[in-house]
Amino acid sequence: MGVSAQLQYSKAGLKLFLLLIILTGGSSAFAQGRLLGKRFTCHTVKGTVTALLEKLGVWSGTVIEYSGQYLEGGGIISLQEKETTVGEVLNELLAGRKVKIAERNGKIVLIPSEAVLTTLKPPDEYILFGYTTEESSLEPLPYAIIRDMETGQMCQSNMFGYYSLRLNGGIHHIKVMHAGYPPTMSEVFINATTRRNLAVSPAVLPEVKVTPGAMVPKDGGSSMEKYLSTAYNNFLGESDPVRSLYMMPGNTESQESTGKLMVRGGDPEQSIFLLDGNQVFNPTHLLGELSIVSEVSMKSIRQFKNDFPGRFDGALSSVTEVNTKDGSMDKWSGQANAGLLAGALTLEGPLKKGRTAMMASFRRSWSDPLLHMIDSNSRLRFYDIHFKVTHLFDSNNKLMVSGYMGEDRLELSENEYQNLQVWGNRLATVNWSHVLGPRAFVNTTVNVSNYHNLAGMKFTVYDSTGEAKETKAYNTYASIERYEARTQFEINASPTTQFRFGGKALYTVIHPFGTNISSKVGEVPDGFKAMKPLPFTEYSLYYENEFRLHPRLLIRPGVLFSSYKFRSYNFSSFQPRLFAAYRIGKNQHLSFSYARMAQYLHQVTSPYLGVNSELWVPSTALLRPAESDMFNLGYNLNDNKGNFFSADVYYKKMNNVTNFADKGNNFYNEDTWEQDITTGKGWSYGAELLAGKKWKKWQFQLSYTLAWSWRQFEDVNDGKKFPFRFDRRHNVNIAANYRPDKHWDLGMVWYFSSGDWLQSVNILPVEDDDGFKYDWSSPYSKRGPCNQRINANVNYHFVTGNLRHKVSGGLYNAYQSRLKYSTDIENAGDNGNLNLSGNRIFDLTYYLSYTLNF
Repeated sequence: MGVSAQLQYSKAGLKLFLLLIILTGGSSAFAQGRLLGKRFTCHTVKGTVTALLEKLGVWSGTVIEYSGQYLEGGGIISLQEKETTVGEVLNELLAGRKVKIAERNGKIVLIPSEAVLTTLKPPDEYILFGYTTEESSLEPLPYAIIRDMETGQMCQSNMFGYYSLRLNGGIHHIKVMHAGYPPTMSEVFINATTRRNLAVSPAVLPEVKVTPGAMVPKDGGSSMEKYLSTAYNNFLGESDPVRSLYMMPGNTESQESTGKLMVRGGDPEQSIFLLDGNQVFNPTHLLGELSIVSEVSMKSIRQFKNDFPGRFDGALSSVTEVNTKDGSMDKWSGQANAGLLAGALTLEGPLKKGRTAMMASFRRSWSDPLLHMIDSNSRLRFYDIHFKVTHLFDSNNKLMVSGYMGEDRLELSENEYQNLQVWGNRLATVNWSHVLGPRAFVNTTVNVSNYHNLAGMKFTVYDSTGEAKETKAYNTYASIERYEARTQFEINASPTTQFRFGGKALYTVIHPFGTNISSKVGEVPDGFKAMKPLPFTEYSLYYENEFRLHPRLLIRPGVLFSSYKFRSYNFSSFQPRLFAAYRIGKNQHLSFSYARMAQYLHQVTSPYLGVNSELWVPSTALLRPAESDMFNLGYNLNDNKGNFFSADVYYKKMNNVTNFADKGNNFYNEDTWEQDITTGKGWSYGAELLAGKKWKKWQFQLSYTLAWSWRQFEDVNDGKKFPFRFDRRHNVNIAANYRPDKHWDLGMVWYFSSGDWLQSVNILPVEDDDGFKYDWSSPYSKRGPCNQRINANVNYHFVTGNLRHKVSGGLYNAYQSRLKYSTDIENAGDNGNLNLSGNRIFDLTYYLSYTLNF
């Protein structure tokens, strides 16, 4: 046999020998530190050595064999509560004793020795890092929970799927858990810093609910995958996680704000919606009944209202963060939907297998006659297009380019009254993710966002005899554009310490209301009185630390600094943040958060012009930036038995919130707009409850909000505090879902809320026919009727070959609640008094749709 052959034979034999030692649990160098390096939570206790060894075995789940004869004596020893390893505790208990420690057959054996135990050398530690992905498609899975079954070490992937976990050398069994997927186990051998993407199988299963168990939450964000989003079907027959936000406590909507989300007593503009990191000014269609993101293209959704991490700014009430799929790197697939009201098509697949993927979707309403038949006084249409292309340069660099375009058109008419509303979003995003190393990650984004809004209103003015005096149409057109660049870094310094920091530069241009007063409503903005644009710039830097000071305690202090400039006005804001969570049981924790937020973009809404009547203006020396201080105390229970319960109490103080001034011009005037708007104070406080229960076939969810919201302006209501227009004292949402077998599921949602506050409005004459003003002599002195409705749906699922089918039907406002969801001017008398007309855009509305997944 040649020398080369002998060497190959010897190397092969050595590899086999080492493998046998590892598999049999021998005391090889690789296996030696495996049990001794096992991490666990030690509790505060006193006792003898033998008593504490028994507790050590129970707490760590490790079998420890010994003879008590040579361990007796030595008195009482104390252990402190901390996260530690088996080896470190054995060092404390056996210091100065004549004993040696060995690992044999998966056990720790204490053996008598003639020499005194020397301090055990801590096992070598290495970093396991990479992405959590869906098997085959390589789709990153954000917020997955990664757990090492040997040591109990846990971490959570970030919103891009990146994770980093510190482990001892040896063989580890890594469990990955993510909502909607079955848990997956992977075996990893570590003898150096190791990169490993952890894949989860996309098996088709009923909803899988993941609970972090003993893991203390990193933030106060609400992940909609936890809750009953499947009970809500939109008009396309889709489960709609974004629309399910309205079922969460503290969240309300109004069709007058085109279905925008209002959170904890804030105005609609105080809540922002991020689509792949790009701000969307209106994230819904059909006045809030359909989100702009289809279920099949969505990857994750989280809402932040209890807690604001340092990377967020520009919103006083909430931030909703939605990320869409990158597209499959492995094979083409898609979904087609056709219904009575609209149709949709989504495709995703590889442009270059394993390297470049795309995802595209298109939706459009096509049943204008049906919608017109549902409510003969209204017509409502929409469309949207969404695409995303993802390219992997290498294992460390990924580039994503995405775009969105959508628009809604609403027409209301009754007698001589007409209202035309056209609004839409356009977005473009370029995102680069880069892995700096086993402990560090950076993401950089460039965003362009545009929102346009046309509102036309036509009504008749009558004289004192009841005769028509004149008919006027007030048309306005406005738009806003954002150009933004931002970057954020994440560094995992140790298992208990993480650093995050970053910054952004933002340039915003407001094209304020151009007005056109004529005899008819107009859709094309030609002939509108042009207004000067209002540009402003904004820069911000943030830094935060995440400390796990104790196995039960996590704190995350942070700060954001921002600088703002509009013309000659400059403003700087220092915004401290704090989040803390304390685990009080295996499945329970308490949390506390504080956040100061600032917002430079003001939105003022008419109290009576109805749907889509917003005016955007920047902060100035007179209209100073809006600021808030928010405190939140929460309790959360989430076990493995299908029970969920959370309770929060909050208090929020707001400064420089906006409103039209007393006798202010409702329409924008570039010479007087700062005087036509006033700033004041706001308060909101309340309690929120959320409870859920899941059985084998049934699932229930109940949310309840008890809330107060107030406003105070110096020149309104004689300077006295008065209720916010959308101050709804009670909000209740009940959802139920029943799945009798693999084919059928039925859902129902009931909404109830206290009525909004109503105001008596007076028209005042305006010179040169530039618009009209109103008198704040009676601000919101009467509460309107309560709002309530029931939505119900049923789905039937079946499979033929490789195709999955779903037939959906449902009812919106099933018992035909006769409610008025928005108010508009119907006509005006000669004395200036207005008659307000209530509109109900959707009465009893039915839908039927067919969905094909291929």
